[in-house]
Amino acid sequence: MTTTTTKSGLLALPLLLLLTMAGCHPRDGRAETKQRELMHTSFEELVGWAPEIPPTLTTEKAHSGKFAVRVDSRYQYSPSFRTQLGQLCSHRPRRFTLSAWVWVPSFKDDAVFVLSLANPADPDHPFYSKNVYLTTSGPFQEWKQVSRDFDLPETINSQTLLTIYLWNSSAGDPVYADDWQLTELW
Repeated sequence: MTTTTTKSGLLALPLLLLLTMAGCHPRDGRAETKQRELMHTSFEELVGWAPEIPPTLTTEKAHSGKFAVRVDSRYQYSPSFRTQLGQLCSHRPRRFTLSAWVWVPSFKDDAVFVLSLANPADPDHPFYSKNVYLTTSGPFQEWKQVSRDFDLPETINSQTLLTIYLWNSSAGDPVYADDWQLTELW
């Protein structure tokens, strides 16, 4: 008995392989990334942010509600969110997303969000510090959302001090921020 292979049979084999592989997606078989909100503020409430109302809290502009924070040439830093990781998570987190709505006048008004981690015995010297830059792209003179994912170092523990704040690195005009959110990704 002889098997005869035709040209159409040879062409069908690659097509069949292509169709079989088309059903495979790189994420097939992997768990979907989950998110859990750890912190959110629209500055309508200030519990945990400051013992008294800071001068950087303003009603001049707000993305939601009536309050936002403002940094300018006079006030370089917003109120800081500061807590130990154990207050946010019952386990060692691996990855965070920090997002916020910001109003930046122009590309020259450079301000950044800072997320830092420090040993509680030495809070002024973080061992991990990352920025979310606000002027890398427009639009300007309107509200826009910015965010960044952070892979956290393996050396953190429940006592590690997390600090988040807005810093006016060189803005001449006021920069506003509202609706800050910290999310854990796993």
